[in-house]
Amino acid sequence: MSFWDAASLAAAVTVAMIGILAEKIIEVDFSGLLKRNWKSTRCKKMLAQRKGPWQGTNVQGELRRVFDLVLLPLGKADKELLPARMDKNFRRRMEGQIELLERRKLCREIRLTDIVPLPKNAFRHWNDDGREWRESVLQCSALERLLPKEGGRPVHTVYRKNARLRLLQSRHIRSCDRAGKQKDYYADKGTISCPSCGAEIELHSQQTVCPYCGGVIQSDFYDWQTEAFAVYEQMGANQEKALWLLFWGGILYACLFLSLWLIQNTLISLAAGMGAAVLVLAAVIAVSTITYGKQEKLEQEIVRYSENYLRSCISEALYQNVEHPDLMDYGVGTIRLKKVVNTEETTTITVQVYISETYLPQGRKPHTRKYKRTLVLQRARYPQRRKQDGKLFTERECPSCGANFVPDENHCCSFCGYSFQADSAKWVVQTGQA
Repeated sequence: MSFWDAASLAAAVTVAMIGILAEKIIEVDFSGLLKRNWKSTRCKKMLAQRKGPWQGTNVQGELRRVFDLVLLPLGKADKELLPARMDKNFRRRMEGQIELLERRKLCREIRLTDIVPLPKNAFRHWNDDGREWRESVLQCSALERLLPKEGGRPVHTVYRKNARLRLLQSRHIRSCDRAGKQKDYYADKGTISCPSCGAEIELHSQQTVCPYCGGVIQSDFYDWQTEAFAVYEQMGANQEKALWLLFWGGILYACLFLSLWLIQNTLISLAAGMGAAVLVLAAVIAVSTITYGKQEKLEQEIVRYSENYLRSCISEALYQNVEHPDLMDYGVGTIRLKKVVNTEETTTITVQVYISETYLPQGRKPHTRKYKRTLVLQRARYPQRRKQDGKLFTERECPSCGANFVPDENHCCSFCGYSFQADSAKWVVQTGQA
């Protein structure tokens, strides 16, 4: 078969196959054509919110409160509004962003609408490395604007139809509670002893009044610590399926074209092309599965591995001293383990990290730079193992909750569970390259 005949027939068969598959897996939705779903209508609805980004939404209670911990300081460009309990690296990132906005005399406003109702926006809980984590990803439409603090037209506007607002929080689990295999720690309430009369009191919040003696008890043990916040656009389900169909169509077309061009018999060439396309797709899926399995195997080789803590250590190492005057925001995204080497004392890992940096030049619109780096990091192999150095326990002040106490046998604060093995558990960057 000639070159052009093979190309034409391969294209026709590919289009027909994609059309058949698309009809079965893609859900046709014309709701986007309705006026209430137009971009202009949604933006007008969000701009009409005079009482904050939650006006007209169904988000209430704890979920709304935790997002306000980040949205309000950015909307006012005021560091004083930042919550007390934050990861130190995330606090440095937020303070740097607010300081730059103040220098530019701007504030970052985020308004929301059409929030997907519960349970999709509820918290997801899990336990990891002596900490309890919770995460919420709000699915909505969002309008993000950089506004002059003194009023005026927006400097920059971003509309996200399929926006995601992700917020991650954690809190320590006390050493005495880690012995039990529980799924939820301190989910509903806790019991403490009143320092005045000794009565057992249920603690539901940061401040509790003793019903027996009237004493006021302050405690931030049950407070969540904010670890990360991000706003991004996520591809819709139909768009993702369409991309997979285009990927499959490209493989199918290439295989059919080569078969039709090289093999004279049309039926045999079509069968060979279809079989080759299936084999290529199976090979791609197999490679992806093997890569995912390799990642899991490497993670299991690391004692007390926590991807969130590793990400925090990498962020601290890369952005300990931010020198660029226009850097507004940054983040460490996907982490891929490449190599793990264990010795008696240390664990050394090679990772590939994907980094995103947003810059806000004077008098210009913000722009984002994305790149990847390969890093070699090291830490103690058993960060929780006690050293038999003969030192006596001495009373000290907890850097997490501020309580004065004598560390327990695991070198942890008996009030909030904070571990004092941070130096040995910390990942330290040895080398790095772009």
